[in-house]
Amino acid sequence: MIEIHKLNAFVAVVEESNISKAANRLYMQQPPLTRLIKSLEQELGTVLFKRLPRGVEVTEAGRVLYQEAVSILAHAQAIPKRVHNIAQGLEGQLHIGFTHSVGLHPFLPTLLRQFREQFPKVTIQLEEESSRDLIDAVLNEKLDLIFLRKPAPLRAELQSVHVLDEPLIVALPSNHPLAEKSGAIRLLDLEPYEFVLYRRLAGQDLFDNILAHCYQAGFSPNIVQEAPRLTSSLNLIAAGIGVSIVPASIQDFWNKQIVYKTLKAESPCIAPIYAVYRSDANVRVQHVLKLLAAPARSIQSHNT
Repeated sequence: MIEIHKLNAFVAVVEESNISKAANRLYMQQPPLTRLIKSLEQELGTVLFKRLPRGVEVTEAGRVLYQEAVSILAHAQAIPKRVHNIAQGLEGQLHIGFTHSVGLHPFLPTLLRQFREQFPKVTIQLEEESSRDLIDAVLNEKLDLIFLRKPAPLRAELQSVHVLDEPLIVALPSNHPLAEKSGAIRLLDLEPYEFVLYRRLAGQDLFDNILAHCYQAGFSPNIVQEAPRLTSSLNLIAAGIGVSIVPASIQDFWNKQIVYKTLKAESPCIAPIYAVYRSDANVRVQHVLKLLAAPARSIQSHNT
């Protein structure tokens, strides 16, 4: 393996075309530099310079070595800065996961935009999965940070931070009897009607949250159909198949043939969002958490 200091000496001689000038550039005596070049030629088994009366001229093999050496030296010079940037969280990758319903909330693109503005050299990879798959991915270190509708399971490896509380609202077909009702709708008023919900397998946290609110209001919803995506459930609602309880942010995506109403219940109808991460989270995750701890207030007030 060629030593870096030999390549550095070789490049200086090529660029100066003179051993003496190269020695001055390297702050060393000419004889030691001459020995370095001879040692490099012996190591490679080829002549790198033609000796001229007033200097040296690089050979064809030397020109090839020069191109490679310049690249290697530039890379070697960049290593300390890159290592420092990685250690400070200024470079690297950040793998973020989220459930479908969380992905519809505008806080997430707002947060990612703020992060990119502060850390433009960090590459962000996004994954949308079920909450169970996301938790497994964090535990297996395939994802760095995930956003769920519930806090982290009680495990020493995981921690969670409450991000925001999103109101739950009722989505009704435009020709539904309750669509013309003024003001908020009592949750219990939905008991007689058929429900369309986001499939539990895909959105377990939100599904369980909605059912818990219904149970607390005193009834079990009559679920006639489940949809694979929260957005696809809106097609079923618009078709008049049933009513649904959805996060408030969904109304930004669809309002054709659907009427949205606020809900009134004994306790606030909300769907929280949590950031979940490993206890030994890397520095890039820590940067996200700092954004959530400070500017998140503006994110929440803007979007809830």
